[in-house]
Amino acid sequence: MSKPKRWLKKALVQSSVLRLAGRFAPSAAVILAYHSIVENPQLTEHILGISRDRASFEAHMKMLAQKYNPVTIAEITEFVRGGRPLPQRAVAVTFDDGFADNYTVALPILARYGIPATFYIMVNAVACGSLPWYCRLRFAFHATHKPHWRAPDSDRVYPLATASDRKAALTAGWEASARLTGDAQLRLVSAIEQSLEVEPPNGERGFMMTWDQVRGLRRAGHAVGAHTLSHPNVAHVERNEARSEIVESKRRLEAEVGEVIEHFSYPHPALNPNWSPQTLELTREAGYKSAVLTTCGPVRSGDDPLALKRIYTVTPTLEQFTWNLQITFLGRSI
Repeated sequence: MSKPKRWLKKALVQSSVLRLAGRFAPSAAVILAYHSIVENPQLTEHILGISRDRASFEAHMKMLAQKYNPVTIAEITEFVRGGRPLPQRAVAVTFDDGFADNYTVALPILARYGIPATFYIMVNAVACGSLPWYCRLRFAFHATHKPHWRAPDSDRVYPLATASDRKAALTAGWEASARLTGDAQLRLVSAIEQSLEVEPPNGERGFMMTWDQVRGLRRAGHAVGAHTLSHPNVAHVERNEARSEIVESKRRLEAEVGEVIEHFSYPHPALNPNWSPQTLELTREAGYKSAVLTTCGPVRSGDDPLALKRIYTVTPTLEQFTWNLQITFLGRSI
């Protein structure tokens, strides 16, 4: 971005122009999507790659508490169904996957600012205490010393000499694995690791929450939702497999948490789109009241509660985060 554009954006954020414009826009909410909150994301970049640093996350929550109106996914669901209206500048906070730092790092910050959140749990990873498959692949392509890699599903050979080479190969590995579920998915991930001559990272079992911690989220007043069993792209697997991922994750979470699970988040490890008319039908049949996407945009009254848009929060500065929030309320893409 050019310096004049950065200056103009900063001036607009610091002024009241966008806030005033938002008053005349149709009533809307914004749902924020987070994954992992750590002290120093650079230390886990080669494994997670989706973390926010603790200081930035706290700055986000402080601003939400001071200038916005934090709401729950249940309140947004009621709003889109034509029920109780939301306050102006309503924002919901969500987390995908079930990383342990959600409990140890994010939870105290949420409590400090009185902000409710929804945590969508990848059931198999929490149940086994193991690193999600897409993180294992990120680590494998980072750590390998092999000069090239042959993709198992296409026989294409990928060079691994540069960072961009490795990113392209990793994307291919993610795409192949996102089309599979359960044991078949894990077999492919293990085969890729073996072909790269890399073992899963040491200490991988400390990354995910325990079931006691998931239940602790509920005791703290937050919502728990499902994020499938094995984190495939459910729009790219067979119908019966998609149904199992959507229904069984709900059933197993209910058994662990001891209450009905009403909310769902569509995984988006790779491939587009990450939802379809078929998956909307399956979430409705399963009895979910809401489901969130990775499609960016505001949430407005009349939207399908099983296809709620969110915005991702990987922004370099608080100024950029504020800009993204404000223009989303105005219905603009970020």
